[in-house]
Amino acid sequence: MTDVGALFAQNDWAAELVEPGVWRATFAVESDEEFDLYVVLAEDWLHFAVSPFVATGDLAAAARLPRTLLQLNQELRMARFALDADGDVNLLADLPLSGADAHHFGQVLDLFVFYADRLAAELHRVAADPSFHSARFPD
Repeated sequence: MTDVGALFAQNDWAAELVEPGVWRATFAVESDEEFDLYVVLAEDWLHFAVSPFVATGDLAAAARLPRTLLQLNQELRMARFALDADGDVNLLADLPLSGADAHHFGQVLDLFVFYADRLAAELHRVAADPSFHSARFPD
């Protein structure tokens, strides 16, 4: 059985068990924006989710997000964006339990921090401001 709490600890991350098989950790990026990271232990996989990566709520231009996210999914490595039932953007990744050692677990954590630092603020602007046009996320 994989000890997810120990994998967090070996990577110097604090995490709490929120229900059986589900851990939550919080991290911040340079802009001081904070994110919740969930890790779910499934039969053969660890499922990671930063949820929400961008909360859309009543944002005016949120309809622009699906196309932007599909374009970004082609560029991301080991991760992907998805929209949840509320229309919020989540960042997801999966790690097979057979490869769930501290090193590979840490790589997913580092990747999520990297993508949050690099993409979250601009994606929020894409969702919130219909007049915002990004060279990184062409319309």
